[in-house]
Amino acid sequence: MDNNFNWFTKADLSKYEDKYISIVNKEVVCADDDPEVVYKNAKEKYPDKEIALWKVPRGETFIFLIRLTLLRNLQI
Repeated sequence: MDNNFNWFTKADLSKYEDKYISIVNKEVVCADDDPEVVYKNAKEKYPDKEIALWKVPRGETFIFLIRLTLLRNLQI
């Protein structure tokens, strides 16, 4: 996850601004306004991989890291 997070903080994701994205192996798998759609799409494509789910901030916004275990507890 830390590699994906480091990549996320440096990548040009401006075309995904204000959208949720799923990342697997430093690659954007899906982008949408609905985080559930983004997660499910990535899980279908990569069922055995760790999926990072983030909302791309608008402009210059502070980024918080949310571990997948927290997302599982939210049942997303």
